[in-house]
Amino acid sequence: MTGTAGGNLSALARGGSLNLVGAAVTGVAQFALVVVVAAAYPLDVTGAFFAASSVFIILGAVGELGTDVGLGLWVPRHLALERSRSAARTVMVALVPVLVVSVVTAAVMFAVAPWIGDLIAADRAAETVAMLRLLAVFLPISAVGNVLLSATRGHGRMRPTVIIDRIGRPLGQIAGILVVSRFTTDPSLLGLMWALPYLPSLVAAAVVYGRLHRRATGESPPVREIAGEFWRFTSFRAVSRVCQTAFQRVDIVMIAALSSPLDAAVYTAATRFVVFGQLSSQAVQQVMQPIVSRQLALEDWPQVRETFRVTTIWSVLLAWPVYLVTAVAAPAYLLVFGAEYRSAGEVTVIILSVAMLVATAAGPVDTMLLMSGRSGLSLTYTMASLAVQIGLGALLIPSWGLTGAALARAAAVVARNVLSYAQVRLSMRMTPFSPGLGWAVAATSLCFAVPLLAVRGATSAPALWYAAIALSVVVYVALLWKIRGHVALTALSALLPRRVREASALSTVKEI
Repeated sequence: MTGTAGGNLSALARGGSLNLVGAAVTGVAQFALVVVVAAAYPLDVTGAFFAASSVFIILGAVGELGTDVGLGLWVPRHLALERSRSAARTVMVALVPVLVVSVVTAAVMFAVAPWIGDLIAADRAAETVAMLRLLAVFLPISAVGNVLLSATRGHGRMRPTVIIDRIGRPLGQIAGILVVSRFTTDPSLLGLMWALPYLPSLVAAAVVYGRLHRRATGESPPVREIAGEFWRFTSFRAVSRVCQTAFQRVDIVMIAALSSPLDAAVYTAATRFVVFGQLSSQAVQQVMQPIVSRQLALEDWPQVRETFRVTTIWSVLLAWPVYLVTAVAAPAYLLVFGAEYRSAGEVTVIILSVAMLVATAAGPVDTMLLMSGRSGLSLTYTMASLAVQIGLGALLIPSWGLTGAALARAAAVVARNVLSYAQVRLSMRMTPFSPGLGWAVAATSLCFAVPLLAVRGATSAPALWYAAIALSVVVYVALLWKIRGHVALTALSALLPRRVREASALSTVKEI
C-alpha cells in the first residue's frame, strides 16, 4: 500500500467511524421510535402517522433540490483547488433556491392536506389533516438545515452531521413523543413532537456553518458561473433525490391508501430493520463522497478504484449482519413490536432482507455515478426503479397486501443496483468484487447465517434466538480481528493511540 493510499484509507476510517457512531444512534433511535409509537398508539393512528411522516419526507426531498450531493461534489473540489470563496458562494447558490422551493412545497402540502388525509386514513381524516398541516410548517426548516449540514460535510466536517442530525434530532423526537404519549393519543401532537426537533437542528447547523463560512478567502469566479456548473449537475440530482426518497417511502403511503392504515403500521415495523443496514452503509459513503470527489478532480484513478472496493467491503461488514439476522430470525425481530406484528410481517421481512443483501454487495455504485458527474444516468436508473416499485405495488398490494408491497420494493431495489453496477463496470471499468469482499461475505455468513439457521431448526424460543444473536456478534468481532488485514480494517489503526498503532503496524495489509 502506498503512502497516499494509506492516507486516503485512514481519512475514510476516521470519518467513517465517527459517522458510524451517529448512524448507530440514528438506527437505534428510529427503531425505538417505531416501537414507542406502536406501543403507545392504536394501530390506525400509528399507520396514519407513518404515512403522513412519509409524505413529509418525500416532499422534503422536493424542497432540498438534490443539493446534498451537489454540495458534496463541488465544495470539496473548490477546496481541493484552494478556492474557498468559490466554495462559500456555492453554498449560497444552493441555499436560496432551496428556501424558496421548500416554502412553496410547504404551502402546497398545507393546501392539499384534506385530500391526503382522506386518502391515507379515511376513518381519522380530520386528525390526520391537522397532523399534515403541522408537519408542513416544518418543511422549510428541515430543508434549510439539511443544506447547511451538507455544506459542512463538503468541508470534510462529519461531526456536525453526527451530533446534530444523527444523534440530537432522533433522540429529541423520541423524548417528545414519550412525553406527549403519556397525556394524549392525538395524532396531531404526535406529528408535532416528531417534527419539532428540526428547529434546533437548523439553528445548530447555521452556527457551525457560519464559522466555516467566515474562513473563506481568495478569488472566485462570478456567481453566475458557479451557479451554472452547480445546477447543471444538481438539476438532475434534484429529481433523482425526490425519486430516491419516494423509493424508500412511497410503499408505506401506497399501503395506507390501497389497503389500510393498520397494514401500513405493520409494514413500517416489519421493514424498519432496513434503516440499520442503510445508515451503516451511508455512514461510510458520506465520508467516501468528498474523498472520491478529490481523487476524481486529480484524476487519481487507482485510488478511486481502491476507495470503491474498500467502501464496498466495509459496507458488507456493517450491513450484512443486520440483513442475515432479520432474514433468518424474522419471528424474533417482529416479536419486539408485538404478537400482531409477528403474525403478519414475517414474509415481508425475509423478502426485503434478501434484496438488501444483494444491493449491499453491489457496492456504492450510485455514489460512484454521482461523483463522476453522471447524475443523468443516476436519475434514469432511480426513475426506472421507482416506476417498477409503483407499478408492481399498484398491481400486487390490493390482492397480496404486505407481501405484494415487499415484492414490489425488492424488485425495484435489485433492478436499480443491477443497472448502476452495469454502468459503473462498463464506463468506469470498476467492480466492487475483490478478495476482501469474499472474506467479508464469508465472515458474515459464517458468524450469522449458519448458527441462526441451526437455532431456527431446533427451537422457536425468543430467548434462545437473542442469545444466539449475541454470541454471533462476539464471535464476529473476534473473527474480524483475525482477518483485519484481508478486509482493510488495518486502516482503522489511524483511530488508535500511537503506541497501539505502532504495534498494529507489524501486520501487513493484504491485497483487497
